Amino acid sequence: MILRFVLLVFNVAIISFLIYKMVDVIRRPMEKSKKIMILIGGTLLLLAPLGIFFRFFAATPQYFVIYPVAIFMFLYLTKQLSIR
Repeated sequence: MILRFVLLVFNVAIISFLIYKMVDVIRRPMEKSKKIMILIGGTLLLLAPLGIFFRFFAATPQYFVIYPVAIFMFLYLTKQLSIR
């Protein structure tokens, strides 16, 4: 029960942050191909917690290890592509 609540809070925070970053990327002046790449990556990262929430797949320990790394890589990608 507690784990499910923690997972839900974690996912709400991540989804909110991803949506914020995607809107931020849309507003920035940037090449269209870079925007599309960032938006596709963000959309895929949004689908992972929603898949767990709607029970399409289970939350495994691998999720808690891989998902934060994927979020970090997404943030790094948005930072690097917006600088150039």
